[in-house]
Amino acid sequence: MEQTRDIRSRAPKAKKLRKAVLLRLDEEEFSTLEGIAKKEDRSRSNMARLVYLRGLTEIKNEMQKGGS
Repeated sequence: MEQTRDIRSRAPKAKKLRKAVLLRLDEEEFSTLEGIAKKEDRSRSNMARLVYLRGLTEIKNEMQKGGS
């Protein structure tokens, strides 16, 4: 039986060493992140990575359209 990757799984294995980034959030931002992570059964760090990746995609799209 073919097994598909669970969308809630951890980040893919890196071929090179990953770098860590400290992200400072205020209490409201942290609570929002934590709430979303719990709803999706993810760790806070995994949820923060997904939010970052989605935001990065949005920023790249804006840059391609000529936005600043």
